[in-house]
Amino acid sequence: MVNMTLKLIDLDAATVYNESRNVGSKGSTAYCPPEMIWKTVSGKYVRLGSYELEVGNPQVRLDEFVPQLLPHPSQDMWSFGCVLYLLCTGSTLFQCSVEDNITKNSDFKVLLEWCQEEIEGRGELIKNKLARNLVSLLLTKDPLKRPSARQVLLHPFFSGVSATRLVGEPAKWDVFISYRSVVDAEIAALIYEHLTSCGLRVWWDKKCLRGGQNWEEGFCSGLVDSSIVLCLMSRLAVNNPSEPKWNFEKLERSSHCDNVLLEWRLALELKERGMLRGILPVMIGDLPPDSGLYANFFQSGCKPNPPDVAVDSVESKLRDHLYREGLGLPFGEYETVNSLLSKVLLNQGVFIEGQLIDSVKNVCSSVLSAITALNCHSHALL
Repeated sequence: MVNMTLKLIDLDAATVYNESRNVGSKGSTAYCPPEMIWKTVSGKYVRLGSYELEVGNPQVRLDEFVPQLLPHPSQDMWSFGCVLYLLCTGSTLFQCSVEDNITKNSDFKVLLEWCQEEIEGRGELIKNKLARNLVSLLLTKDPLKRPSARQVLLHPFFSGVSATRLVGEPAKWDVFISYRSVVDAEIAALIYEHLTSCGLRVWWDKKCLRGGQNWEEGFCSGLVDSSIVLCLMSRLAVNNPSEPKWNFEKLERSSHCDNVLLEWRLALELKERGMLRGILPVMIGDLPPDSGLYANFFQSGCKPNPPDVAVDSVESKLRDHLYREGLGLPFGEYETVNSLLSKVLLNQGVFIEGQLIDSVKNVCSSVLSAITALNCHSHALL
């Protein structure tokens, strides 16, 4: 601070990242992300772009044969995570010199092979829950999964907004039922009864919305705190011939926010973040009069052919609820109705076809199988 003016100094290691230049020749290894560390043939760890000499070959500079790395803001976000870790714990992430370079060879190996378990163990020193969560996001090994500076500023640690659930925390509900209540309430109720009888924790608006709670905030919070979402879709729900507002083919950029579409949009966003572990489309065929048997969803022409337009009100609501939940900005770009439906249907689904009760049992069996597979995968990673 000079004369009440903040001065930024010591930017000689900075590089213009959008001009395809390589990373600079300077930098402190204790604040470098894993992708900037390289192991030489002699077993020495160095920072990409450095001018350090290779042991045993003093005539060759590393920058002449080490693969170069293009600079990116995600590298700065890792460094900021290291700084925040220091501010919260009083210790650097790695033992380092007065020049902020890693001093132990074994720490270089840890950094190069960084895994989330490392920050989880070190994060125990961070007492503030929100700070601990933010540091874990910043110190993610995959550069593309680190939050941007704008997303960091929207994190609950800085914004002060309370969060239903933070990234990495376990879900309260096993299953969330997304459906058009006016037309598919009976099937949703049967699915709820069968899943709960199997011991699963199921979020269903008829049972889980609290008295006096804003219903839209309620179902969004329930979805954020769920592990798997069931996307019920029938002709009357998504391709309704007499109600344009329930017909995806009729939606326009200026259309009113459709709650089913909003739930699916939020589900895709949560899955992108790794919070939602599965999306299971439940495709409900037509029920011809007096037959008692449901037809095939696709063969009976229930699937709509929606336009390639994004509904502004849905995207706006998505951002409102992500901010309210302390999740910052959307990870993905605007989704059109067509791309949204396509992405939901890309997931392995199940049909309500033939006898209703048998179909509902198949839905529940698929959910249980999905949960078992996800749990086995989680244990395999430990």
